[in-house]
Amino acid sequence: MSTAAAPPVPAAVRRNTWLLFLAQASLSTGLAAGAQLGSLIAFDLSGTASFAGVPTAITALTVAVVGYPAGRLMDRRGRRPGLMLGFAIGALGALLMSLAVFARALGPYFLAVAVFSVGVAIGQLTRAAVADMYPAARRAGAVGLVVTGGLVGGLGGPMLVALGQRLAQAVGTPPLATPWLFMVGTFGAAAVALATLRPDPREIAARLPEFFPNTGAAPIPTPHAGHAWPARAPTVRELAASRSAQAAMIALACAQATMVMLMATSSLMLSMHGHGMDVISIALMAHVFGMFGLSVPIGRVADRAGRRPVLVGGALLSASSGLVFTTGVHSAAIAVTAFLLVGLGWCLAFVAGSALLADVATTATRGRLVALSDVLTHASAMVAALLSGVLLARGGELTVGTLAAVLGSVPLLALARAGRAPAPVPVATVAGGR
Repeated sequence: MSTAAAPPVPAAVRRNTWLLFLAQASLSTGLAAGAQLGSLIAFDLSGTASFAGVPTAITALTVAVVGYPAGRLMDRRGRRPGLMLGFAIGALGALLMSLAVFARALGPYFLAVAVFSVGVAIGQLTRAAVADMYPAARRAGAVGLVVTGGLVGGLGGPMLVALGQRLAQAVGTPPLATPWLFMVGTFGAAAVALATLRPDPREIAARLPEFFPNTGAAPIPTPHAGHAWPARAPTVRELAASRSAQAAMIALACAQATMVMLMATSSLMLSMHGHGMDVISIALMAHVFGMFGLSVPIGRVADRAGRRPVLVGGALLSASSGLVFTTGVHSAAIAVTAFLLVGLGWCLAFVAGSALLADVATTATRGRLVALSDVLTHASAMVAALLSGVLLARGGELTVGTLAAVLGSVPLLALARAGRAPAPVPVATVAGGR
């Protein structure tokens, strides 16, 4: 194997990567604020824990519904206009959430969560955009770099929540409403920054050999061992039917569902055990570090060792988090450990799974294939979110943690079925796809 240093990343690709990093940071800021405030707002406005998982379920349902049309839009019109639209809608949703909490209106709050979640659905396709700009041998590392933006946003979200609550106390406004005003500016700034995303990542993908000479054609797996794609370009449905794509989708869906199962009611659970906002913030920050803090080295490992071993590690960590959770979050240390592990398991699945989907896809189908995975992922998360509050109320932490451990283990079966990556087919022969 050659030991020559990898060629430098072209300036335009590097600049776009950092813009997508900023977008991911903004997106994660809003998601972290939602994780911290969502169950508390639902409980405050409704007076019952049964609605605690509803905001997370609304987000999951909205992403599942909007994801594929968003991918289609970005495959046809480009990544820049789609992402700009998504963050603008997210800013509007944050404003509406703040107004609904000010008015103490539960129904309008849930509607505002749905609007915000439309922006989230589109914004999550940043990983398709970054995958466009890099050859397969460097793709997971690039995805990992952009995912690290989530660490900035994930840690910044609780800080902005705390700042918003202090400001609310000073001026006499609702402490659960004011933080969302900060998110309006955060998402609006990201939309403005993304207007400078040039060349569009989709255009870079179409001219990838110009940006990374001597890299060679990126391979995509055949649908099954011993089979080959037909002479025409494979469709999105055919790509999604390949065992590699299915393993990636299942790993992503189960990691997300496991995480949601444990995290949808995390603030409320910790509060019920007598933990204050300081402990809740520490637990959530540990979780966010697990999700994003090690994504760059994880991406590099996925590029060098392959996607499969990283996905196996993610499944094992996700399952372990559920087992730790069963011991009870009455202890802050146990809560922090469980939330850190589930975040880390998610990170391994997200980075390696996203890279594997990008490997399978072509430029013309990448947005839709990633969005299709998001549909499955967030449909699973929606069910997990709806169950989390009910299971917590009726079965306690033991039931929630046990089911989370089972969900976390499921990808091991899909990865065993997929086996090792089959012989590749050059992308040059399948550059299209519908």
